[in-house]
Amino acid sequence: MFDTSVAQRALAPLLIVLLTAVWLGGGVTADSTAVDESLQLLALPVLALAGWVHLRQGIQHGVQRAGILVALLVVAVPALQLLPLPMDGWLAADARRALAADLQVAGVQALHPHWSLAPAATEAALWSMLPALAAFLAALALPHGAMRRHVVKALLLLVAGNVAFAFFQAGLPHDSTLRLYQDFDAQFGGLFANTNHMATALIIGMVLAVGQAVRAWRRRAEGRSAVWAWLPYAGMAVCFLLLVPLSTSRAGMALALPALAATLLVTGAVPLRRLGRSKRITLIALAAALVAGVGMHTAMGWMAIDQLEELRHLLASAAVTMGKAHAPWGSGVGSFVAVFEQAAPKHLWLSYYVNHAHNEYAQWWLETGWLGMAVLAVVLGLLAVVGWQLFRLRRRGGHALLAGSCWVAIGVVLAHSWADFPLRTTSLMTVTATLAGLMLAALADARGQPGKSSSRRSRLPAAAAHRHNDGPAMTPDGSTRDGS
Repeated sequence: MFDTSVAQRALAPLLIVLLTAVWLGGGVTADSTAVDESLQLLALPVLALAGWVHLRQGIQHGVQRAGILVALLVVAVPALQLLPLPMDGWLAADARRALAADLQVAGVQALHPHWSLAPAATEAALWSMLPALAAFLAALALPHGAMRRHVVKALLLLVAGNVAFAFFQAGLPHDSTLRLYQDFDAQFGGLFANTNHMATALIIGMVLAVGQAVRAWRRRAEGRSAVWAWLPYAGMAVCFLLLVPLSTSRAGMALALPALAATLLVTGAVPLRRLGRSKRITLIALAAALVAGVGMHTAMGWMAIDQLEELRHLLASAAVTMGKAHAPWGSGVGSFVAVFEQAAPKHLWLSYYVNHAHNEYAQWWLETGWLGMAVLAVVLGLLAVVGWQLFRLRRRGGHALLAGSCWVAIGVVLAHSWADFPLRTTSLMTVTATLAGLMLAALADARGQPGKSSSRRSRLPAAAAHRHNDGPAMTPDGSTRDGS
């Protein structure tokens, strides 16, 4: 019988390969390309292996089971939209009654109504979720902290590599054949066609680097790592923060400082329990609050500029209005471009097509209707539960630091989704799914409840199990590893 431990050890390198591939080829803003199809095929063996590990090992921790259920609910939305609907139900939406009347005038009598108005686009959107689903299940199945940290380090290297590539691209002439995007100037986007997504990636990298720096600092204080081990991570965090303005993303610049302050709080770098007792901690907390306040003030200023100079809020408002006409069913995931062109108000008749609503929540409402909003509420509810559990943790070990930093990074993506569409690109969608898997797996270990490796821990002596949580521990095969 194939040993599950072998499969678990293979998951980390396979996940890193998948992340590298989606980072290299999934940064375009088109909904479906030939590269996306290759990435979906690459995700299949990772998905199969991760699913097999979960079935063999079982999920004993409640928050992990909830995470898998929520992931399946998200995937179920476009899958259900491929099903046919009874004609009476199909006509329940105002927009569909108007469409049926237009078709009748055109002489079209026989209708084969599907839930989605664009079944082919919805099917493509369903397949586009494969890399993200595979990455989530693989990250969730990683058995211990060392493997998870390998994945985090790979993500940091991918962000750093994209920064180097962005500088290389910025130095090329506009007519250079070495430019990745020939039809337009991607500026400081690197592999991303949209520079806003570069800002999202930089902030994710900053948050993860801060979490790793805090962990290395604590291990240094305990004598378990080199004195300088925290410096590379701190340097990366500072560099990523300072590079956000080069992306020219207004939302990114508004989110960077609050994200930094939130990471310092969640990781325990600023322990709230010591406020008022320690002058140093109190000063750091006040500085973090000041940084977050400056960031929020900046955000309000950028939002005011957007309302005066850009179309983002107009596009989102129009999408919400269209969503009401397509309720309760929604128009179908992937149908935004066609639906928006057909129903856009006159002041949004533009010389170019609108690819997205630039507000993920407005577009999700338009495309998925009531079902999508219910699933979105479940997703946000799970994140709220995770945040509450992180807040209640008494011990801030390596698992808690990883879970907290991933939680903040996911929050950054969701916040940026209010003014853009990072989750509509394969790369950032897969990275966010990976962060969710790492977060839930690390939280399970941080809470000390039975998790993926509970059966293995139960066979260890009590002292060895304690070292598994706090430092280098002895595994059943005699090797050592750091459990947190």
